[in-house]
Amino acid sequence: MTGSPYLTVERVTFRYGEGPVVLDDVALSIAKGEFVAVIGPSGCGKSTLLRLLAGLALPTVGRLTVAGQPIQGPGLDRAVVFQDYSLFPWMTCRDNIILALERAGLGATKAERREIALGYLALVGLAQDGDKLPGELSGGMRQRTAIARALAVNAPILLMDEPFGALDEITRARQQDLLLDLWQGGQGEKEAGKTVFFVTHDVEEAVILGDRVVVMGAHPGRVVREVPVTLPRPRSRMGSLKHRNFSVLRDLLLTELNLVVDEGLEPAVTAGAAI
Repeated sequence: MTGSPYLTVERVTFRYGEGPVVLDDVALSIAKGEFVAVIGPSGCGKSTLLRLLAGLALPTVGRLTVAGQPIQGPGLDRAVVFQDYSLFPWMTCRDNIILALERAGLGATKAERREIALGYLALVGLAQDGDKLPGELSGGMRQRTAIARALAVNAPILLMDEPFGALDEITRARQQDLLLDLWQGGQGEKEAGKTVFFVTHDVEEAVILGDRVVVMGAHPGRVVREVPVTLPRPRSRMGSLKHRNFSVLRDLLLTELNLVVDEGLEPAVTAGAAI
């Protein structure tokens, strides 16, 4: 991690009621403006950790903070993009975004909120689709609407839970480049420099997008490795795939996942070693 901690997870343990421990003694610090990708086997608590950061659940032990302040519930400083889009099906794409703006207290008038919503739909390539219902759109278009909604509220922290997991390969590749372009400032300085916590099952996606990849182990969920991504910025998907370090990073992370999944062993390489 570079810079001082901005988003922190401090010795967090979590369990649902009297059930088994889902997360055990998880510690993680994320710098302001850092893009952290999180990978791990199914059931390791990646999505649970994201929900805790979003304030949708509270830890059993430990605490989470933003800029030193405890996370005690949802807040306007954190926007969330879920894998299932979470759009209201009876509202148009534009109105889904307008509702989010209203709840965030952004836009003094209805006309201003409409203008903001249309601007963010245009940013994600949906300028002509604002009047459509979610059911009239493809999965990729619905996900772009959800991303536009999250960006429109202008939260400094973006929490993304496998947002591209259900998309076909071509659409997924395009969404990765779109997110890189937005986060790096290629399509508007408001989007640049957000702090991103990105959950994925795709090792290549983690390397393409992240400044750092956090590997989690399961039963119970815990952080077993943090790997800096030594690919230059600004990045594109194709440029990352062609970089000489890409395959080394990908293979290292796959090895770590195999250790976690197949053998349940702790990684043999020192955590945080750069490639």
